[in-house]
Amino acid sequence: MNEVISSTLQSPSKGLREVWGWFDVSQDDRVRVSGLLPLAEQNIEAILEEFYSREGGYDRPGGDGPPHGMQDVRDEQRRHLLELFEAGLDQKSFRDRGRAGLFNENYGISPSFYLGLYTFAINRICDLLRQQAEDEAGAVETEKALRKAAACHQAMTIEAFSAARSDAIEQRERQLSELPTPVLRLQAGLLLVPVVGVLDSHRSRLLTMQILDAIREQNARAVVLDITGVAAVDSMVANHLIQTMTATRLMGAHSVLTGISAEVAQSLVKIGVTGEALNPAGDLERGVETARKLLER
Repeated sequence: MNEVISSTLQSPSKGLREVWGWFDVSQDDRVRVSGLLPLAEQNIEAILEEFYSREGGYDRPGGDGPPHGMQDVRDEQRRHLLELFEAGLDQKSFRDRGRAGLFNENYGISPSFYLGLYTFAINRICDLLRQQAEDEAGAVETEKALRKAAACHQAMTIEAFSAARSDAIEQRERQLSELPTPVLRLQAGLLLVPVVGVLDSHRSRLLTMQILDAIREQNARAVVLDITGVAAVDSMVANHLIQTMTATRLMGAHSVLTGISAEVAQSLVKIGVTGEALNPAGDLERGVETARKLLER
């Protein structure tokens, strides 16, 4: 089942035929949709202008994409809409859907806005089709074909958008996980380690090595590990923290954990992590105070 579902993104030659079938788009439907290309080309500018002139219209791209301005966005949207009327099954059609999804992700164009524009444009094309039709029954069949093909087209673009969004999130998480973690000397014998970003297995090992090296080099006897900047703490992250603090104690230094939020505390309780294992001290100020008292013993 997973192979079938993912084929729309992984196998252009097979996937496009399958996805047309999922939306009941026949060869006759594709011919009817292709025949509407001249009508779409003649009216696409007016349709886009009408859409953007409405109250609440979209007047600027969002996200972190290149600042090419709204004209580039509209040019790309025009191309996306006209691609529908090609009704193709080749690799170009497959790549076009992927490019459309990636474009929307890079420019911060939400799926809701994309679907709103797309639905608006298809409705206008259908209005024009009915107005110009000499064969009413034929126009009804063509409209059905267009709406089926449009639904398929939209689904493929959203699927590509989702994949692009997942890739972007993974890349950002990877960048966060590679952020260097400073080991700061607050005073003789006391270290502060502020952790920011994602704490995965690889980064946790590096963090432990950094702390142990700093304890040895600076003859530290207490370490405050602050996780205020860690996005989430699950069972895996909790185990990493426990291992790091255990290794710290084996080096002869006290360890104090700070920056645990109420949400994180509830999550830790659910997975069976106790306060004794982590030696928490609330916020950073109290953690430093606790560590200094430990040094006085």
